[in-house]
Amino acid sequence: MTEHSFASVKELATSLGISRTTLYKRAKDAAVELTGTYTDEQIDILKGVYQSEHPSEHNEHESEQNWTVLSEQLTVKDQQIKELHEQLKQAQKLVDQAQQLQLKTQLQLEEKQEKILLLESANKEDVPEKKGFWRSLFGK
Repeated sequence: MTEHSFASVKELATSLGISRTTLYKRAKDAAVELTGTYTDEQIDILKGVYQSEHPSEHNEHESEQNWTVLSEQLTVKDQQIKELHEQLKQAQKLVDQAQQLQLKTQLQLEEKQEKILLLESANKEDVPEKKGFWRSLFGK
């Protein structure tokens, strides 16, 4: 294991080709103390060689969480669709019943109107034609 010495953090950042801010962030993320002497492994970590492993683990965990959330959302949406489908069936049933009731009412109304017309025509036939006052006096 080779150890590398740097006089300052700025010198280390310059040799790695990164900014001081990036160096501090990588050191904090990897728990590397910026003491002035560093091993090859620490240098590689600070360069970002091993950085790709950590984000993939983070991405896998994040992806798993996303899948869980999406799965739960899908379950909720399926339930909502099922409930809406039931509501639609109920509404269609009510519309059908209303149409049947309307038809039944209309048929009953037509029957009543026919009876009224028959009774009116029967009354006209039964009632003798009334003669006017003068006609009944003079008998014509």
